[in-house]
Amino acid sequence: MIGTGAYILAQEQMPSQYRNMTNAWAQGLYAIGYPMAAAIGYFCDNWNTMFVLGAVFMAVTCIPIIFTVESPRYFLAKGNMEGAKSSLKTLAELNGVDLQLEKVRIIQAESDEGEQQNILQKMKEFYKHPALLMETLVQMFCWFTICVSYYGFNFGWGSILPDMYLGYVIAAVGELTAYSSLVPLISFIGRRRALMLLFALASIAYLLAIPDVPLGNTDWTLENVMCLLGFVFVSGCFSGIYLYTTEITPSSHRGIIFCWSSSSARIGSFIGPFVFNYMFKVTPKVLPLGMLAVLSCLCFLGIMGLVETENKPIVATAEDVVKRRKQHRYTI
Repeated sequence: MIGTGAYILAQEQMPSQYRNMTNAWAQGLYAIGYPMAAAIGYFCDNWNTMFVLGAVFMAVTCIPIIFTVESPRYFLAKGNMEGAKSSLKTLAELNGVDLQLEKVRIIQAESDEGEQQNILQKMKEFYKHPALLMETLVQMFCWFTICVSYYGFNFGWGSILPDMYLGYVIAAVGELTAYSSLVPLISFIGRRRALMLLFALASIAYLLAIPDVPLGNTDWTLENVMCLLGFVFVSGCFSGIYLYTTEITPSSHRGIIFCWSSSSARIGSFIGPFVFNYMFKVTPKVLPLGMLAVLSCLCFLGIMGLVETENKPIVATAEDVVKRRKQHRYTI
């Protein structure tokens, strides 16, 4: 919850031209955190000490959030224009700009009135506007699929690779490479096409991992290498879906959709370790790897049906989503 909330807050405050870069930076911290946790587990065999260290680290990282400026979009959604002006002025001061808003009156547009709906009214919007529901379900499915693979690999390297700790190191390097490479990829082909490409490559990697082909006189096989590559592609999807969900969802429903997507991701994170730690041992490899390939292919098709968000304004309400859908063409 802290991670998701902090991410939404940061991205809402960020100009659109910088979201791609800051998204890669934020996701890179995930890649650094997992090997740090593995290192603690390697050097410390006491669970109580591990939890204490994790709690202390979490408490320290929460301190800056206390002093973080609230998003102007939040105040606008609540109809608090003075709060929005105060937030904008504080953000301007942090950037060395003297922004005079005392005599400025912020008028709420008619299309923003939906942001002041209560939770039940917002839920009804999904039934009233099937386009909003469709886009939300696609995102939830993508989050679920990504986390099945992502957490399955992160908790299953011991069952997949000859050396578990070496696997974590290689995976961390690959994850950082994916996050940094995603920035120019998105800049070149856009958010939507980047996700489609990564899901397609992940699906191909899973299929190539099925044959049992040894690599020279080592303990490594084609399966090991392809699983690592698949993890790299999925890591890119993980980073990209955060940015894409932030921009494609309307401001009025962003919190709800992020919560639902994150919940579906948590379900995937529970299923993933089961797939890699249990199914890999008791079923033919074609079953779990083929399943991951099919899921990734379905995500490719789902993303193809969504819209591009690069260099486009973030929509405010569900009605704006419907208008946006009318202009969409199903192209690769």
